[in-house]
Amino acid sequence: MGKKYSDKKFKKIIQKHIDATDFVKIYLEDDSMISGFLVKFSDEFVMIEETNEFTLAGTKIVPFDRVISIRNNIYDKASKAIYQAENLIRLNQKIIDKTNLDNAESLFKSIKKQDYHCIIESQKNKKDLFSIGEIIEVNAKYVVINNYDPAGRINKKPDKISFKNIDIINFNDNYSKVFRKYLK
Repeated sequence: MGKKYSDKKFKKIIQKHIDATDFVKIYLEDDSMISGFLVKFSDEFVMIEETNEFTLAGTKIVPFDRVISIRNNIYDKASKAIYQAENLIRLNQKIIDKTNLDNAESLFKSIKKQDYHCIIESQKNKKDLFSIGEIIEVNAKYVVINNYDPAGRINKKPDKISFKNIDIINFNDNYSKVFRKYLK
């Protein structure tokens, strides 16, 4: 299933949801979805403040071409009303402004400059890859992450991830912000 709108029309829909600070569900080409508030986009990426149980759970960035639809129905409008009533919509404009979505290289450099660890989910040679850690190198084709395991041990060899294989980028989330303090 692909997008039912042209890229131009789809971008107008995304901008409308950003302007209205709408609570949405974005559906990706692999049948997964992300709930939250769209905050920024480019020709390359869509940036969303992910939510979980009425909290902002971090910033997710997905390649624009992976997004197939956006839902904003009566249930999403009810969720937004609750977020507003509870004063829970606190988008960090500084992070939004400092995150460069022009291309993958500028994106990772901007995350690194803000001193965030990130989580990258990727399909590499039909294998699932989950890498979390500090960004240690970025160039025009790939990013290198100093990956750590669930025990807080940094891997001996960092993960080199080609941009073309990246499915989702996550940063500014509680897990990576807290866990990085306890690395061994």
